[in-house]
Amino acid sequence: MEEILAIMEELSGLGVSKDKIAASSALTSILNILDSENKGFQQQAIRIMYNLSFSREVCPRMLSLKCIPKLLPFFKDRTLLRYCIYILKNLCDTEEGKNSVAETKGCIASVADILHTGNNEEQEHALAVLVSLCSQHVNYCKLVMREHEDIITPLFLISQNGNDKGKASASELIHILNDVNIVENEGCPEPNISNSSRDSDSHPEENRPSKRSPFFKKLSPFSKSSNASKTKR
Repeated sequence: MEEILAIMEELSGLGVSKDKIAASSALTSILNILDSENKGFQQQAIRIMYNLSFSREVCPRMLSLKCIPKLLPFFKDRTLLRYCIYILKNLCDTEEGKNSVAETKGCIASVADILHTGNNEEQEHALAVLVSLCSQHVNYCKLVMREHEDIITPLFLISQNGNDKGKASASELIHILNDVNIVENEGCPEPNISNSSRDSDSHPEENRPSKRSPFFKKLSPFSKSSNASKTKR
């Protein structure tokens, strides 16, 4: 089995082989390995899924086989987390993938936890998943805030200390969630969140809400300490 999986892992990295693997019964067998007790085989299976997830033609097949619930237990494995979150990121390039992530119990919470526990690269990919959800669906924004009430704290920290992509995505998600939360608290018309990040980049002061939501008062201690440190300099 180990040799077979090694061959499939090699083939799954070749563009011409991805569709053939997905079209065969091999993908089902690979997913079934995740239910086994053999950690070595599980690691190989996830690396194969990682390679396959870069094909937009293969992703729908993976989703139809309910791959996301099978992946969630491996988010706790530090050696596999990078592969798992990247698979989700690739799946979220499709509308079906976004829906599956949002509808899979515990998935958003697992992704949001990476903002606390992951390294810069893992945080970057987790944020890409959350932004892809929240930038298109107000209901997904509300779901993210329900699943992780303290999400604003790690978002602020990443916006200051993450890698370049992580900083940009964290800032974008803060603005999106802020807009949606103001709607929730003040009964305003729902914002056009799909355009919010682009608009805020081009006209930041014109398009940013003038009222601060209670949800974002958690930022105050960080803002004060930041201002204080600037004053000392």
